[in-house]
Amino acid sequence: MPELRSQGGFVLKNWLAAGLVRLGKRKAQIARDWACIDRRVVPARGRDKLYNDSFVFQGSGKEGNMFMSRLAFRGPSEPKEVWVFVDQQGRKFTNPKPLVGQDVPAQGEIAAGGLSFQWQGGDDSWRIRYLGELLDDEGRRVDADIDLVYRPRSAMYLSSQHMDCRSTGKAMAEMPWRRGYFRKLSSERQVRMEQGGILAGEMRLGKKTQTVELAAFRDHSWGRRDWSFLNRYIWNILALDEPLYQDGHAFDYLCYTTVDYGSSFRHLTAGWIAGPEKVLPIVATSDMHQLASDGQVPKRYQVAFQPAGGQFWQGEIRRPGPDQAWFMQDGGFEVNEAACTFAFSSPAGHRLTGRGMSEFGFQRSPGSGAS
Repeated sequence: MPELRSQGGFVLKNWLAAGLVRLGKRKAQIARDWACIDRRVVPARGRDKLYNDSFVFQGSGKEGNMFMSRLAFRGPSEPKEVWVFVDQQGRKFTNPKPLVGQDVPAQGEIAAGGLSFQWQGGDDSWRIRYLGELLDDEGRRVDADIDLVYRPRSAMYLSSQHMDCRSTGKAMAEMPWRRGYFRKLSSERQVRMEQGGILAGEMRLGKKTQTVELAAFRDHSWGRRDWSFLNRYIWNILALDEPLYQDGHAFDYLCYTTVDYGSSFRHLTAGWIAGPEKVLPIVATSDMHQLASDGQVPKRYQVAFQPAGGQFWQGEIRRPGPDQAWFMQDGGFEVNEAACTFAFSSPAGHRLTGRGMSEFGFQRSPGSGAS
């Protein structure tokens, strides 16, 4: 069994840090976060250009198809981030303009650059629509009409409620608590919700129309995000072929996340497993700094993790499809993602397989160590 992180500091520091995390999980704040899940969240400070309100819908199919879409809103004078990525059996399509306009969308509207997300109401479904051009992997322009509906299939993860106090506390305890450390943590507060589901509908690329049904994920995060503040992260959102059973509950979706937040967290674990009735945090993972530390994204890599109250799992994630890279903050931070498959096993010999999306983020600024 490989060594899992976070290891924490000395016992008293671990205990103090976990207590501080519990104090931060205020019921009133969690209730306010739940109220924000399905709508735009404007920055409290009005014109903070580093504020980020981001929506993602992603899906992957067994036949090798993948769809990823993201809309991110910052301050009123900042460009909107628009990402559309289609992997159609190894052929890649992307939108030509990942940054669009400085116009302010209509109040409450989640739309820019031909991409729109519309909440459908009572059943928590969403309509995802893209009308515009895409570029194929040879640079040719293709007219696209993508019309999909997302429907949830799992319980929802909300970071402010479901993050594990002990593992987050250990990540804090690994850091030096110098003057201003906790003030910085508070100023950089971010909230994230994630949920597994199904994306179904039609994608027309040029003259070809395809009906798809994809194992999917929805993500909404908000708060101050400075890409230059992040050193690196690994984000895997994975749908299981067969459920993981734990304590009488079935879990169909898995999120494996590790983040190096520089001077705030050297190694933060923030993933989860979820099924129709329950969501549990992942409390330990293999050391992210042993993976792709040279800034090169591997086509296959080993990971290990443990859900709260559950057994240890380890295995391999493969990225057989084409990579798609975006560069943020004047090229200072790279986001690189691709469709993936995975196979994990437990010491008892149980296996988990499935598919999803693998995303790596690297700091590319001078002196970052990534290349």
